[in-house]
Amino acid sequence: MAMSRIYLEIAFILLTLMAYYFGRAIYRKTKVMVFHTVIVATAVIVLIFEVSGLDMDLYESNTGFLKYVLNLSVVAFGFLLYKHYDFIKSRGLSIITATFIGSLSSILSVVLIAGVLGASPQMIITLLPKSITTPIAIVLAQKTGGIFYLTAVVVTLAGIFGAVTGSWFLKISGIKGRMSRGLAMGAAAHGIGTAKALEEGALEGAAGGLAIALMGIFTSIIAPLFVPLVNYFFGS
Repeated sequence: MAMSRIYLEIAFILLTLMAYYFGRAIYRKTKVMVFHTVIVATAVIVLIFEVSGLDMDLYESNTGFLKYVLNLSVVAFGFLLYKHYDFIKSRGLSIITATFIGSLSSILSVVLIAGVLGASPQMIITLLPKSITTPIAIVLAQKTGGIFYLTAVVVTLAGIFGAVTGSWFLKISGIKGRMSRGLAMGAAAHGIGTAKALEEGALEGAAGGLAIALMGIFTSIIAPLFVPLVNYFFGS
């Protein structure tokens, strides 16, 4: 039994890697957001499981090593924070204030836009954690009554959109500060945005990693406070 589980882990690691490199090749060739690496790789894996008749739960329960490596990659941002600790510390109040306002504005924009468009209270609650990293967003959606599967999809799409358009938007907005750019990418597009920020430099990557943590903390505190308001104002 243990050996079969190991074989499944290896098979799914290879499958994930092949899907990733295939998705990366497609995105590099097209440069179209809907063909982003993450979207294509995910679609390939889902399609394979759909055609083969296998349950996605099998993939979920036999990819522990991949999750472990992913966690390590997130923790690795801590080294960048340590490397630029003095610089970040000197701007601590500004960073905390900016990310707090970013978290609050993200939640308010979801409530107002989705509410005006006629979304149900459950759908609005599902969308509230769109700007925080997936593991925290899923737990938050579960605890507040959202559809956590849909939350995971929305978070991924938000990250991809932010990573693809973020640099262009910051450029036309005239935002040139390295710390500011990293914070913006991490706050708006979490992990994927931070990976994009890291391409610009180590400081941008460190700022993005810090923004992920702070956005997760603030949104986890603020979002539940909006749930009763959403149910009251937009409930039937």
